[in-house]
Amino acid sequence: MKKSIPRRSYNQKARAEGAAATRRRIIDVTRDLLTRAPLESVSLPAIAAEAEVARSTVYAIFGSREGLMVAVAEDLLDRGGFARIGEALRLPDVVRAFEISIDVAMELYSQEHQVSLALLSLAAVDRDASSAAARLNRGRREGMRKIAQRMHDQGALRDDVTVEEAADLLWLITSFETFGQLYRDRSLTPKQVGERLMAITRRTLYRPND
Repeated sequence: MKKSIPRRSYNQKARAEGAAATRRRIIDVTRDLLTRAPLESVSLPAIAAEAEVARSTVYAIFGSREGLMVAVAEDLLDRGGFARIGEALRLPDVVRAFEISIDVAMELYSQEHQVSLALLSLAAVDRDASSAAARLNRGRREGMRKIAQRMHDQGALRDDVTVEEAADLLWLITSFETFGQLYRDRSLTPKQVGERLMAITRRTLYRPND
């Protein structure tokens, strides 16, 4: 005999699913508007109109335009599967771990290139986009310092390169901006970008093979 679902529980589930669908639609609309004109700011009224919701709904879900932009950045990271980069970097051999993480990053960066470019382009003039850009880069600086330290501890770094110098270069190499310059401005494939970045890493950071 089937158990009946209490009406209250059913209604709560339906409301939750409806709220999740609305949240998803607003984020998707914001992504689309950002990529249509990467250098133009997108207003909340435009977002609400495109998503066919009231502005009050956007505020209720995200708190502010800044909250929405940060949510778009978080969705970008989640949609792109950026947790896979962290998984690669946890492999025991740090040199191999970094090489695999670059391969993964190039694939993911290319998938989310348009949205990340829009957020990063706006960041210089739009405070809300600046918060989103900060979310994209959160933790990367410290993460690269840990990788640099591991490279030093495992004897991979050149004698004339300090951990701090290595961390700075790794931070530059792994940025959305660096990827974009080679991928967009030099028309390289993600694989070619990764090869260029690993060549820089090997020639400037790694101890020469005897």
